Amino acid sequence: MPPTMNWAQCYTRPILMIPGPTELPFPVIQAMNAPPSVQYDPSFDEKVLEPTTLALRQVFQTPGEVFLLPGSGRTALEAGAMSVIEPGDPVIVVVAGVFGVLMREIMTRVGAQVTEFRVEWGRPLDLAKLRAEAERLRPKAIHLVHNETSTGTTYPAEAVGRIARGVGALYFLDTVSAIAGIDVRTHDWGVDLNMTGSQKCLGAPLGMAVVSVSDRAWEAMERRRGKAPSFACDLLQWRKTWIPVSRGGKLPDGAPRAQPVSIPTHLTAAMRVAVGLILAEGLEPRFARHAVAANALRAGLDAMRLELFPDPSIASNTVSCLKTPDGIAAGAVVATMRDRYGILIGTGLDRFRGTTLRIGTMSMTASPFYVLPTLSALELALRELGYKTESGAGVAAAQTIFANAS
Repeated sequence: MPPTMNWAQCYTRPILMIPGPTELPFPVIQAMNAPPSVQYDPSFDEKVLEPTTLALRQVFQTPGEVFLLPGSGRTALEAGAMSVIEPGDPVIVVVAGVFGVLMREIMTRVGAQVTEFRVEWGRPLDLAKLRAEAERLRPKAIHLVHNETSTGTTYPAEAVGRIARGVGALYFLDTVSAIAGIDVRTHDWGVDLNMTGSQKCLGAPLGMAVVSVSDRAWEAMERRRGKAPSFACDLLQWRKTWIPVSRGGKLPDGAPRAQPVSIPTHLTAAMRVAVGLILAEGLEPRFARHAVAANALRAGLDAMRLELFPDPSIASNTVSCLKTPDGIAAGAVVATMRDRYGILIGTGLDRFRGTTLRIGTMSMTASPFYVLPTLSALELALRELGYKTESGAGVAAAQTIFANAS
């Protein structure tokens, strides 16, 4: 019997089609290949860090300040919560998946009086019910995960922002798997803390948290009864030592600036290149590209008779979550695709880990170059595991979507 062919041996690593970290554009990788610089030197502040955060304003679609912190998306979430929320503050957290649960935990740890607004995983959000709950509780803040990575769903962030404004609440928005892949209008939607990470649709390496802060959020920080429980995560420190008076900060114009926490120089340089690529592409074309790639992937899955986990009306353009065929374990599909075909997708999370798969279409992977091989590898892996589909049907369906995209 001939040996089984292993097509993955020609790769030095698997192609990342997981929901982050994602594949990196070559110019971003090159930005990491530079001699070390000094994080507190004015040349880094003025020529790297400041231009990067100012450019991120355009990506976040806000005139407000945007900050980089060493860490991840979770660091951004903790920075937002620790900077604004004090023990006893009433907070509503929309929980529609694993990352809603995470923010509930973070808010609980900072001492908030948390009301969990539960949404069945993969199902639409009942806005009328949320509005009624907000009007009843009049919370200090409402938190939403815009794009729930665990279930492949996108929730109506603009509408939730209107609810928050209607009750005078601060609006916390987790955009970890949304920003730069889905249209996120921070200012127009009244988002007070927009919190994300570097390694998904931004197309930068893992290791940076990104947060935008509104004027209302600054005011809430200034009104705190006590200091934030973490110095490194206290966003108010940036207003004191980094933002000049002319931009609403406390630092006299022209005075030396100081980062409250040391910022990774290589990661910042990589982020600067990543943001430059985003703006060169243009936000609208980039959002359209992610939408087309997601539509193509979904068309391919449908042609293979595979079912999405979430309600199709809220299916995400950056993370697709699908059910595995009966009798096939999600982990077996992931292992076969990785080990035999060199493409890595993800299992589901929590109680759906064994029965769902997640595929990212983020940054450079939102393209035919990545989507078509992924569908092909998925078909081949499923065939090996006993699930038969029409040969090439998924790729053909996706190709049609790509070919017809304007």
